[in-house]
This record gives sequence, C-alpha cells and structure tokens, in this order.
Amino acid sequence: MNTTTRADYEEKGLHSLLPRKVVRVSETIVVKSGGNIPTHEGPTLRFIKQNTTIPVPDVHDIRWKDGKVTELVMDYMPETPLDQVWGSLNHDQKTSIADQLYSYLAQRRELKGTAIGCSERGKALFGRDSMLEGGPFQSEMEFNEFILSNTLRIPDLLLHYAKYALFEGHNIIFTHGDIAPSNILVDGDQVTAILDWEYAGWYPEHWEYSNALKVINPVPGWSDYLAIILPPQYEKEYIGMFFLSRLLRH
Repeated sequence: MNTTTRADYEEKGLHSLLPRKVVRVSETIVVKSGGNIPTHEGPTLRFIKQNTTIPVPDVHDIRWKDGKVTELVMDYMPETPLDQVWGSLNHDQKTSIADQLYSYLAQRRELKGTAIGCSERGKALFGRDSMLEGGPFQSEMEFNEFILSNTLRIPDLLLHYAKYALFEGHNIIFTHGDIAPSNILVDGDQVTAILDWEYAGWYPEHWEYSNALKVINPVPGWSDYLAIILPPQYEKEYIGMFFLSRLLRH
C-alpha cells in the first residue's frame, strides 16, 4: 500500500479506549493500535464490505507481532458520531436514520451461518459487560450449555429457572453485537458508517436484540427509534438473557 508516512502529518488522536487508540495519520488513513485488538476485527470489516452495502472502512493492512494483531490500517471515516448530534435532529431526520439502519441490519441478517462464534472461526464473545468467551460452538445447544456453565454459584432454584431462560432452534446470522449511537456516523440524516465490529460474529438471531437493548436509552428517545431499527420480537429470549446476564461471571 502506498501511504504517507506519519511524519508528513500531524497525528490526530480520534479516540482512545485504553489500551487501544485510533490515530489519524493522513487525510484518508487511520491506524488502530494497542493491545488486545481482536484478530477477527479486520477480516470482519472486509467480509461486511464484500457481502453488503453497509458503510464500513476499508481495511488496507493488518499488522501482526508475536502472533497478535497490533495495528489495523483503515480508511478515515469522516462525519459525526450519532450520539453527539442526536439532540439536534428532528423527528423526520431521526426516522430517516432509523430506516437506513433497519435496511443495513436486514442485509446482514440475511447472512446465515452454522457455527456460533466470531468470523474466522473465532471464539464467541459475550459483550462489553462480560469477559466471557468460548467456542466456537457447533450448535446452539452447545452455546447455551456454555452460558449455563458460566453462571455464578446460585441456588438450585435459580439454576432451574436459568435453564428455562434459554431456547434453541434459531437461525445463526451475522451480528454486529454492539448497535449503539456512539458506533454510528452520520452526515445530517445520512448514515455514513457503522463502526466497532469487534463483538461481531455468527450468533443466534435474537443476539442483536439482547445486546442492543442492554442500555435502553444511551441518548434520550433512542428507544423510540430502536423500535424501527429492530422491530419488537424475540420477547422470551430477551427476558431470558436479561435474567441470565445478572447470573453470569464477569
């Protein structure tokens, strides 16, 4: 790749979630670096780029050291995170954004898989509020058994209810895993990018709902439009996962 060296530009830190950071190193390129960059994140972005029209950055290079990903070289995605401008948008603008996100998620939900886990046959990750990971799992039964095996020490009565909180028979679809206004870039009422795919992978079809609804109102009124993006369904699964999330090891 023909890139401009860092010395030719003033490096601009875009954001930093220790121990990682994203730095703009040219007019068009950013570098995500630091520890614990998931090995599947770069391939996931490439997979989404190749199989959908969802706006995501092109990944130009994946840099490794000692068997770990240390840097992702990607397109700089301009415009503004949705959570920063949400309050200034009117109803029609918010509805337009919600409709676009619904369309993008519908594309992704058409991507069907078999094993449960991250892309590149990686482990399943259980979200920002949990350090759990395991798999990949060859069936939803294995996936559910893993969840139950990682509950806290709880009375048998609660364990009884926990077993009935999980269901089988779902399609396994490609899931973002962290749909939130902070991960969506917009220009006015146009969605220009969906970012932060580190929790993405192949999961039961209810998984997007369970994760998106963990924080019901990250910005005021978000839930009203989330009902457009993810029309209500999987009610029993959501209630079950909400119950189980309080029993899982973190």
